[in-house]
Amino acid sequence: MSPTARVPESVLDDVRERARTPAVTWLRRGAVALLVVVVALGAVGLLGVRSGTAHATGDGYELTLTYPQIARAGLDVPWDLTVRKPGGFTGPVVIVVDSDYFEMFETQGWTPEPSAETSDASRTYMSVDPPPGDTLTLGFDAYIQPSSQLGHAGSVSVSEKGVDVVTLEFTTWLVP
Repeated sequence: MSPTARVPESVLDDVRERARTPAVTWLRRGAVALLVVVVALGAVGLLGVRSGTAHATGDGYELTLTYPQIARAGLDVPWDLTVRKPGGFTGPVVIVVDSDYFEMFETQGWTPEPSAETSDASRTYMSVDPPPGDTLTLGFDAYIQPSSQLGHAGSVSVSEKGVDVVTLEFTTWLVP
């Protein structure tokens, strides 16, 4: 070693510092701020599972649906339809649902069980025996399939003689 050679004080002495530009600093601050917002929204419950309620009326029927508005795979979710018809029902009630919507569910079944069920390429038709009184409640016992990653839009209708007389539309969003 020559007498003028400098002895390093650390193994990091010859590592250059990287200059940080103002753009990099602001980008890092923005990312941290976004992360803080997401954590805060989650902490107050705004990113969790949420039920929605939708209403529709038409041709003497009133539909009310409680459905999973925001859900997560693997969790139980509500799907309860109430059909009201002042004066009561004169025969079986035909409920029509979008088949694609229900592909994201694992089901335990319908309550009450439809007396007849059929489907075409896109919709499922369920005949439910008329209840006493003017209110029919149809429940779907289900949870979101663990493999489901995206939500779906759907619709439910009451059909008379092959014609939808009232339709209700809704959307379920799935979050990771």
